Amino acid sequence: MSDVPVPTRQEIVDLLQAVLEGNSSRLAAAEWAAEVQENIESEDPEAVDPEMWHLLRLAASLDVKSGEAYLHSDNDIRDWIEGRK
Repeated sequence: MSDVPVPTRQEIVDLLQAVLEGNSSRLAAAEWAAEVQENIESEDPEAVDPEMWHLLRLAASLDVKSGEAYLHSDNDIRDWIEGRK
């Protein structure tokens, strides 16, 4: 696979938790997730864990805004974490 390794579900949960705790920005997390997603799509998207893929796609949209507010709230992120542990 490419230079960016395929993350585990736990690594993405840790990233989401870092966003909630203010240790990572939404933009940085979304950019990383989008880069990883793009690399996986160019290689073999069928070879990855579907749960990880779902979380990765959600993480890639962390910086999307609807007006002045983020499309996905902190509560949404908490729900993703709780639903995927």
